[in-house]
Amino acid sequence: MNHFINAFKLYGVFSGRSTRTEYWMFTLVYILVYTALMLIALLLDNEAFHFVVSILTLGVIVPSLSITARRLHDAGRSGWWQATPFIGYFFAMIGVLQQSQFLMITAAIFALVLTVLLLIFLVQSSQDDNKYGTKPQL
Repeated sequence: MNHFINAFKLYGVFSGRSTRTEYWMFTLVYILVYTALMLIALLLDNEAFHFVVSILTLGVIVPSLSITARRLHDAGRSGWWQATPFIGYFFAMIGVLQQSQFLMITAAIFALVLTVLLLIFLVQSSQDDNKYGTKPQL
């Protein structure tokens, strides 16, 4: 839980580095909280819980982007790598608008490849000191 709270303390800090543990614990806590709230919302069929889930999702966008950028920095990559899957999604939407199955399928495969590449970068081990800062202490 400390990693989740720490991500909010570093709200909007896109410089520096974050360890794998810091990143994945933040992600795990978010997924667990989100899943629990969604289950409650679905079981109770309560609009208030849907609203809470929406607020949580909006509130986690910036900390999620910043911790992902710091995690990529720790692996020696630019934080902009987290935007690459959206290139494929963008072209897939163009395919939808133009009703081009070829473009939709090609763009979906491209987005999937970029997403897998991003995940590979996120699970890489920490590098020694690099241009993004010194190696974080565990």
